[in-house]
Amino acid sequence: MNPSRRQAAFEEIFTSAARAFARRRGLAYAGTIRKLPPPPLPGERPGATRYYVNAVARDGAAPGLLELSGGALAEVRRAERWAETGEGPQPRGGSRRLKQ
Repeated sequence: MNPSRRQAAFEEIFTSAARAFARRRGLAYAGTIRKLPPPPLPGERPGATRYYVNAVARDGAAPGLLELSGGALAEVRRAERWAETGEGPQPRGGSRRLKQ
């Protein structure tokens, strides 16, 4: 699978994990946001990307950002590594139409 297809699969896995994360907290999914780390200074290791779900309370309260954690974050991190390297099997999640 080429890099652009791996990235598309990653996006679907991220969205799927975020939807499940919001649902487990009794919230409605509104979207995803990622915060890229600033470029590292020479000799420093790059920071990790942070992943958020924009969720809305079912009672109509204002939306808010929740940082992914736990199993959802672990799933996204595995998919992130796979999308970058292409090594190993494609992580579960996302659409079957992208799997090859």
